[in-house]
Amino acid sequence: MEKLLQWAVNNSDKEQLQKTAEAIRRGEQKPDPKKFDPEIIEAILGKDDATRMKEAVQCIVDPEDTVENKEIALDNLELLVEGIDNAKNIENMKLWPDILSQLDADEPAVRKGVAWVCGTAVQNNLEAQRAFLRNNGLEPLVTLLKNEKNKEVRAKVQYAISGFLKHFPEGVEAFKKLDGFRVLVDIVKAAEDPAIRRKVVFSLNSLMIENDSLAAYLASMGIVEDLDAIIARYTKQEEDEDMVEKALRTLHTLTTQTKTVLSEQTKKDIVEARDKYGAENLGLDKNEWNDLLL
Repeated sequence: MEKLLQWAVNNSDKEQLQKTAEAIRRGEQKPDPKKFDPEIIEAILGKDDATRMKEAVQCIVDPEDTVENKEIALDNLELLVEGIDNAKNIENMKLWPDILSQLDADEPAVRKGVAWVCGTAVQNNLEAQRAFLRNNGLEPLVTLLKNEKNKEVRAKVQYAISGFLKHFPEGVEAFKKLDGFRVLVDIVKAAEDPAIRRKVVFSLNSLMIENDSLAAYLASMGIVEDLDAIIARYTKQEEDEDMVEKALRTLHTLTTQTKTVLSEQTKKDIVEARDKYGAENLGLDKNEWNDLLL
């Protein structure tokens, strides 16, 4: 308590105290151990982000720690790597290998949390995307996307893959080599979980817009027929306007980029969807409807 009081006395200027504290937190200034006890400073300012990240990773790789503690550590780490600089520092601090090692953890909660951390770290962050690829993070994600049974884990894996691929042509090529797009097309074809199917359809549309050559690659896998099946199913068997809208939008992107002429059956399914939900509700303008139906 005496040391804490001494801190207050030595920094009685509140404005200066705030500036000093902020400078220490940013790493621009180090506390003078002759004036301040480092433990007191840490108690007042809190640990810096690098220390918190390192401690979180130490927790999640500790086989003796509890799943509950690991979940808390992963939540904290995910919040920290929302910052672009912190996400870059995963590589600088050599934390990627330990983080990625937990993608095959026994506990679904840990696998989910790690995938979430990966997705947040690489999102809109080219340097982090490249570091993730260098550390061989993509292959275990593709394996999980293909084999994971837990819906919550699969959702976070899809989130991570989408973030990794976005605005990253090098990552798209690496994903192709791992046959990752085949896994995504299989999800479009057969997934019984509407949530992940919806996300994959939306993601494929975004990726085709960014990568012109991707549409032909996906068409060669038969995705036109798969999108038609989605439109028909969620018009005739189940009602899901949003799913139909996303499938139509993705089908339009694919057909316009590849100059594909749709079959008469597919056109019939599209017309039925338009008549059921209303053209104005399905996100396509007059010209786009004509692109699909003429």
